[in-house]
Amino acid sequence: MLLPAAGVLSLVGHVWAVRTVRADRVRLAEARRLVAMDPLTGLANRSGLSAALADLADEPYDLAICDLDGFKQVNDTYGHDAGDAVLVEVAARLSAAVDEVDGAVVARLGGDEIVLVCPSPAPIAGLLGAEVVRVLAAPVVLPGGRELLVRASVGAVSAMAGDEPSRVLRAADLALYQAKAAGGDQVAEYDRAADLPVVETRPVVRLREMAETARVLGGAA
Repeated sequence: MLLPAAGVLSLVGHVWAVRTVRADRVRLAEARRLVAMDPLTGLANRSGLSAALADLADEPYDLAICDLDGFKQVNDTYGHDAGDAVLVEVAARLSAAVDEVDGAVVARLGGDEIVLVCPSPAPIAGLLGAEVVRVLAAPVVLPGGRELLVRASVGAVSAMAGDEPSRVLRAADLALYQAKAAGGDQVAEYDRAADLPVVETRPVVRLREMAETARVLGGAA
């Protein structure tokens, strides 16, 4: 059965309107994604981190702040392109490290400061920090083939459900400063009971093992 011309035009107009709405939604979603993304590394930015922490408001999680030791010297010696290459590689390694952890977020706050957040039913922030140090141990290959050793200071904290994100970040910052003051290339974990950061030597534990440890401890609680 043939539709009258007016009906055909109406149907075409409806289809076009639906497609336009869908396209607008796609563009809006992409715009929101870009607003929350660091353009250099592809990680979440500060806005993206804030949104992620808001989503975790009612859950316990572990958070680690990573700051590259001597990064300014990399820029001064090899140039900003080399510094950018280091940041991109570091971002890729850290993202891969938490890829198997459901709900994990890696964000760049600016400069060489990167934050990892992993939902966890048990406090294993120190292990998360140790994993950061481990995955950054291999040299970074700069454009042109030069290899560069990258080391990091890490401040870690285990957050409880309901903790104010700003206080969690502040605690991680305090731990980070302690790790730097102790010589860098190590982890300081914020001790909630003592209300101060403590530098501890941690065994190397991969994220998969961390997740299993958290699951077991969380089930036993």
